[in-house]
Amino acid sequence: VTEVGPPGTAEDPAGPAPPPDESLTDGAPDEAHVVRYYLQAFEVVGNDRTREETITREMLLQPGETFRADDERIDASKVALLATGFFEEVRFSLRRGSRRGWVVFRIHVRERWTLVVENLAFGYTSITPFGGLGVTEWNLFGTGSQLSAAFVVGDEQQAYRLRFVDPSFLGSDWSLFVSALVSDAQDYLGFNGVNSVRANSDVEFGHATIDYWRAGGVLGTGVRLSERMRLDLGYRFEWIDATLPVAASYQRGKPPDSVSAPVPLDLLPGQSLVSGVQFVFAYDSRDDPFLPTSGTRLRAAVDLSHGVLGSDYSFAKFTVDWAMHFQLPWEHVVTLSLFAGAIVGSAPLFDQFFVGDLSDLIPGRVLDLNFHGYAAHNILGTAIGEMQYEDLAGKIAVEYSWPLYRSRTGFLYGLDVFASIGFFMLASATDVELQIPGYEGAEVFPIDLTGDFGFRFDTMVGLFRLSFSNIMGLIPQQVD
Repeated sequence: VTEVGPPGTAEDPAGPAPPPDESLTDGAPDEAHVVRYYLQAFEVVGNDRTREETITREMLLQPGETFRADDERIDASKVALLATGFFEEVRFSLRRGSRRGWVVFRIHVRERWTLVVENLAFGYTSITPFGGLGVTEWNLFGTGSQLSAAFVVGDEQQAYRLRFVDPSFLGSDWSLFVSALVSDAQDYLGFNGVNSVRANSDVEFGHATIDYWRAGGVLGTGVRLSERMRLDLGYRFEWIDATLPVAASYQRGKPPDSVSAPVPLDLLPGQSLVSGVQFVFAYDSRDDPFLPTSGTRLRAAVDLSHGVLGSDYSFAKFTVDWAMHFQLPWEHVVTLSLFAGAIVGSAPLFDQFFVGDLSDLIPGRVLDLNFHGYAAHNILGTAIGEMQYEDLAGKIAVEYSWPLYRSRTGFLYGLDVFASIGFFMLASATDVELQIPGYEGAEVFPIDLTGDFGFRFDTMVGLFRLSFSNIMGLIPQQVD
């Protein structure tokens, strides 16, 4: 129990005493809404694994304050507790305190399993099969800290990541996060008429292969600006050792006007460093972190890297990721989402925007590793078929989901069927200024359709998706 002693005098009571256990629900009597109480203490019930201070720090009320039964902070605190992902259910009630007008605020929780699978990846491309797994403990030792580990392995590629987050470092309002990444990577660049020469004089056709080692991490901190908003600041440092083709070219443009051009490799040969700072602003008002039915999520980030910080790459990367969820009267959910990104300067390959991360119809990267050389399907017949790693990106999509099942207990918490459709754009600043040969009119703008449909499962061990895009990732696609 987190408690304070009652200030004031006996002649100045805060109000009438509540019943022995008054539930704070929407069905509370009307007269309860005009009564003000002094909050004497918190009392947590049902927390077998989560520490009491981990729960009470999410409360917007504080011992010693006054409140009413209809106080907006009560509902906001409930949303905040559910948003942690630690609990299946949260209920509030009051019981009498040590004197008239003072109450003990009881927090009833039913915990959910917090060791979850966050990234189960597997696929089979025209180059290699691959598979990986990411596991996160969301509530380490009941403290609210997070510890996650992930790996992915394919032919000639592997990557490993470890991340730790303490949301209240040394009991303060500031967080601490540390992450480390090690990868042995290959990438496959160029789509049309590619030929490249390796250092051993081998000639490669179809794509230009680059090999690189990458190791480093991020150290950062953050502060919660309000119950919905937070700001994070991090310092990033990475070492790269890249082996590049001696020469590589491809056919740029639409036949018969295509021309031979050098393949952009976008890594420095040999050893190099990436050093920079990251700023992230986040806003989250969703009612559930796994299958939300209402609320907004916003993430705006700026990454800056420069020689002043010891980096061999100088660039600024700006991204905005936004989604809003609406529940319809018949309890189905519509989600609108928007992504926009731009890079100024010379960013390394893995920091650029990748076609597979924007299109649902071809595999995306896993731990920044790419396992294929696929172009966009180019349903609209635009210059998007030329785009692979670029510095301008955008996506807008709408999703319709139908909740089929909800439960507060058992292995399966929720099941949705969903369908989404949208447009995405990917280009370089050079392509905007200089038209790609062979494209005219509406074809010049590199845009394409994307979409997906299938099922989403919220389970005790994580959120899983079985969809059309999963199936596409298991079928090797034809590469021209």
